[in-house]
Amino acid sequence: MAPKKRLLVLCGGRSAEHQVSLVSAKMVLAQLDRKRFDVELVFIDARGRWLAADAKRLTGRIGADVRALTSGARALSAQDRLAPAGRRCDVVFPVLHGPLGEDGTVQGLLELADVPYVGCGVLGSAVGMDKEYTKRLAVLAGLPVLPYAAIRRPKQAAAAARSLGLPLFVKPARLGSSVGISKVKKLAELSAAVAEAFRYDDKVVLEKGIAAREIECAVLGDPWASDPEDPLRLRASICGEIVPNAEFYTYESKYLDPDGARLCIPADITKAQSKNVRELSLGAFRALDGYGLARVDFLMDKTSGKVWFNELNTLPGFTPASMYPLLWKASGLPTPELLSRLVELAQRRHAVRSRLKSAP
Repeated sequence: MAPKKRLLVLCGGRSAEHQVSLVSAKMVLAQLDRKRFDVELVFIDARGRWLAADAKRLTGRIGADVRALTSGARALSAQDRLAPAGRRCDVVFPVLHGPLGEDGTVQGLLELADVPYVGCGVLGSAVGMDKEYTKRLAVLAGLPVLPYAAIRRPKQAAAAARSLGLPLFVKPARLGSSVGISKVKKLAELSAAVAEAFRYDDKVVLEKGIAAREIECAVLGDPWASDPEDPLRLRASICGEIVPNAEFYTYESKYLDPDGARLCIPADITKAQSKNVRELSLGAFRALDGYGLARVDFLMDKTSGKVWFNELNTLPGFTPASMYPLLWKASGLPTPELLSRLVELAQRRHAVRSRLKSAP
């Protein structure tokens, strides 16, 4: 039997999605195959401190873990962050959502440390986190994208809203989990919505709103693997649909309200529509320099059935109600095996990059 890999799970982080990260980490830790991995947990608190944490203190409940994880935890020096038990880890799984975790910053740190890590690289992570540049690259790749505008100052919002028309959505450009998002149906609501989004980011995106269904697809693999027999080649899951009980899929309906939404897996769409969504998902993943994993989100017009690419989540949630693991489970890939494949993909990319020359 092959020796176990030392896997380091990072959770927490300095973003508004801090709490969601802890819930995701709880599930990842519970589902990892302990016959393959020795697992250590590092908690990044809201101030950015790295702490050697006790995984048993994670409860998996929003708002319940921070005090437990920090109580008696050992602060890690910069030299010890990737070796909390005194020995360097083999692979890092950054179960981090949002800025300073999912946006290429931690990925850059891990590149500098020359350690394999799960998920997209620096560029793919940065682009996937930025809703404006996600859409820019998607348009260049020929993907269908709804009209949008990016603004840096609140005073730019009115002109953008007049151009896009109502209703529209106002979002922080670089955040997830529906934090800071508002639906604007009247111009009188615009100012408050823009102010809320600017609480979380210094760039805000306005998107044209349509009556749409929310369709999602999970992708997994090496986008450049050419062997059709390669178990790590890129593939897409079946499609799922989120049916929120609110105006849209809010943070509260995702994580706080057990009746906030229904997850329909598989989505009630035609075979042709499913094929289209899956092909668009693979195309978006490649266009945005994805690697390893992502959840790709679409809007399907309720009247025409037309599908619009919305965004690509490079470190999607792993909570019990998260679409990414649920879609793969329904596609025949249990979560423990999914996690193992993600680790294998991390090691494959690192092996390829390690062979590159670093000097002329």
